[in-house]
Amino acid sequence: MKTANFLYAALLMMFSVATYAAETAGVVGYMSGTLVAQRQDGTIKVLAKKSEVFAGDMLITAKDSYANVKLNDGSQMTLRPNSNLRIEDFQFNKEAPKKDNMVLSLLKGGFRTVTGLIGKRGNADAYKVRAASATIGIRGTDFTSRLCITKGCKDEDESVAQVVANAPVTIPVVIGRVMKVQGELSAKGDDDKVRKLVLGARVYEGDVLTTGTGSYAIVAFRDEGRVSLQANTVFQVEKFKYDKVATQENAVLRLFKGGVRVVTGLIGRAKHDNYQFKVSSATIGIRGTGFDAWCNGPCASGSDNPGATQDNPLDGAGVYVWGGEVVLVTPGGSFVVAIQQAAIIARDTGKPIRVIAVPSAIIDNATPRPDTVPVNIEELFGSDANAGDPGLYVTVHDGEVVLTKGDKSLDLGAGETGFAQDDILARLAKAPGFMDGDPKMDPFGEGLKDSGAGMTDAGCKL
Repeated sequence: MKTANFLYAALLMMFSVATYAAETAGVVGYMSGTLVAQRQDGTIKVLAKKSEVFAGDMLITAKDSYANVKLNDGSQMTLRPNSNLRIEDFQFNKEAPKKDNMVLSLLKGGFRTVTGLIGKRGNADAYKVRAASATIGIRGTDFTSRLCITKGCKDEDESVAQVVANAPVTIPVVIGRVMKVQGELSAKGDDDKVRKLVLGARVYEGDVLTTGTGSYAIVAFRDEGRVSLQANTVFQVEKFKYDKVATQENAVLRLFKGGVRVVTGLIGRAKHDNYQFKVSSATIGIRGTGFDAWCNGPCASGSDNPGATQDNPLDGAGVYVWGGEVVLVTPGGSFVVAIQQAAIIARDTGKPIRVIAVPSAIIDNATPRPDTVPVNIEELFGSDANAGDPGLYVTVHDGEVVLTKGDKSLDLGAGETGFAQDDILARLAKAPGFMDGDPKMDPFGEGLKDSGAGMTDAGCKL
């Protein structure tokens, strides 16, 4: 009887192992250090490169250890040292997109991931990460999440912290947001990809913004400046650096075509040369002001002579001031434009000259002035109030996530960091240093390839 029971138990165990093995979620990629998996049945497995991981596994990295895991849907993730990440659920079948499901639970440490097919096909809510009573909803993205139990996230040894502190921060920064839009508005980034912008959409340094026929938009910047884009306008945020804490500021804006209405922010108020507005070969130097600028006709077509005439000042390049004053500078000279005055680049001389009789089409511009739209800078771009506090941090490198805590939710896009702790759910003004800069945290494991440490395929520690 005992023999029969033993055989039954052995067969049951074999069946369970076979069933468990069929539910593989992925394999271990590159490694540096030690990675173990605690299975659903409580057993502990030391993992090596190419080891399988399963739904239900708790993945645990040791001190100074990193591990890259490749999931079957194409997702890749790299765990940082001293991390506990459980694969709560993983369901992926190429032929059944609507049955996709992935739920990860971050209990300790952190990881960075680039998502695969789950969440990109079938059900957009199929991929979630749970941590510290907050949930991260994934929308096809590249993001880093980290649980910090100490101030400044000094949860690791000093050697790892020093590497991160000395590394350059590469996360893009959201420098503007669309506050109002009517019709069509798009942005073309440094990667040459075109994005359709809607209300609340993010703007980044280098973006070329374009409005359609019969359209206009108002964009607010993190230095409190704002700009209204008129119809058929092409405008670039060529450079934009603003860090209130570090007192770094620099802005270069360029109008290629159409017209804009500008109210300047904090950049350039202390040092005027830190703010440049360019139209063709001319530069508009600001003095803390509000103005309209245009680039039509020969200016918009890229002509060597972008100038206009007194009879038709809008057919060329010019500026009209409705607050403060500006200086219109060309290779031929400069001209100070006072409030309620207009100036153009003269077509015959190339010099800046005052418009003697300002047409009503300039004075009565139908596009809303940007200062008519109120902005809450902290609400739009976050604050530093909670930066460094213990809690959950989520930094988006590309794509979009939704951080949810109770009945509150926070939409985060590329370059943004969210924070959750107790009853706090907040957008941070910038990513803390400990959220970026560690080369070993590449989600594809590229930073671990040549680390010279790790384990063999047989599971022996080097």
